[in-house]
Amino acid sequence: MLRSKKRIILILAILNMLFSFGMSFAFWASEVSGHQDTGASLISLGVWYEGTPIYTADEFIEAVTTTNNTNSYVLARDIDFQNLTYPAYINNDEIVFSGSLDGNGKTLSNLSTTNIRGLFGVLQSATIKNLTLDNIQISYTPTGSITSGILAGRIQGAGNVIENIRIRNSSGTNTAYPVGALAGLAQPGTGDTTTVTATISNIKITNTTLSGGFSNNTYGSGGVIGTVNNANLSLSDLYVEASVSTNTVSNIGGIIGATLATGTVTINRAVVFSNLSNTSNSTDTSIGTAAIVGRNQGSVTANDTFYSGFLRSYVTNPSNNNYTVRSGILRAIGNNVTFTNSRSAQITIYRRASNPSVLVNSNTLYNKLTGQKATFSTAVYQTNRSSLNNAWWTTNYSNITSLPAIWEYNATTYLYQLKD
Repeated sequence: MLRSKKRIILILAILNMLFSFGMSFAFWASEVSGHQDTGASLISLGVWYEGTPIYTADEFIEAVTTTNNTNSYVLARDIDFQNLTYPAYINNDEIVFSGSLDGNGKTLSNLSTTNIRGLFGVLQSATIKNLTLDNIQISYTPTGSITSGILAGRIQGAGNVIENIRIRNSSGTNTAYPVGALAGLAQPGTGDTTTVTATISNIKITNTTLSGGFSNNTYGSGGVIGTVNNANLSLSDLYVEASVSTNTVSNIGGIIGATLATGTVTINRAVVFSNLSNTSNSTDTSIGTAAIVGRNQGSVTANDTFYSGFLRSYVTNPSNNNYTVRSGILRAIGNNVTFTNSRSAQITIYRRASNPSVLVNSNTLYNKLTGQKATFSTAVYQTNRSSLNNAWWTTNYSNITSLPAIWEYNATTYLYQLKD
């Protein structure tokens, strides 16, 4: 009898140790229905979170505005900022987040703000994944040299991971500096010599508008990242359906606005369906607008990329080739992009002078591009998208169609896109 009691006590002690050990790595959280100020008390026990669960808008804001935060978080529910009472975002220009946020397939929605540079100010060696942003409007007027973005203002540090992100029905504007959907800038912080590294994958951007500017022909705004400087970025599986514009002496790109000499970028599997508009009334001939990278002063490699959409650029004379803003597919100006299998279809190019709606004659469309072109015939280049059926994609983009877990064919746009 005594021996049995000892066994029971020993088992209970072991169970207690195991439970305490597990709690140090994960939260045993209650799923509280109506947690956001509803007073409801429905509880479902037994939800494990690999990080601190976030239920409310004020909990989210506290996490992302805590300086040098290295903690791990998990969204426990969708957060709709509309009609909620929550603490105002503080100015997050230089607030660094170095932790991790697992969106857990949840959505942040209906946030409109004019005083922050992005949901995160600066991401440094951070991990952001499995997150949807819906109707996030970031309108930013900087007081200094501050870039902005919808997800973050800047990426810095080594080992950043941004994956499985959906941005839709959103906008990012910066009145004086570069902007991008994920970030306006990938560059080390002041005084930091560490090369920025980031792995960015499975990114879908739809119905999103980006407008940035910087009166310098070196920098630019992009559909994914604005400008890359002293950074090594690996991007894969991108679908970008966005409008990117500038009216200053600046570059714009469907994926990246500009790479500086110390920027290295690799892009694998990207479909860009965008409206790119550079309407700077300038005689500067060193700016560019392109589907992949506007201006490439660094090193860019692109594999299995596709573009369809609009290119609108300022020229000094719409009746000849006296271009001001260079236009291209892979890049408009700067170093050539090293590429394999880059194609386009149904491109519309407007050459803006006094009349911003002067359309390039489609018969000479291919030759009117001043920047780097993809390698296929003019006939294919001008193909209407309606001919791009599933079989065409399977033949020409097997590296995309062979990934049915994340890519799918859209019979309305005739394009392959990432699944939601």
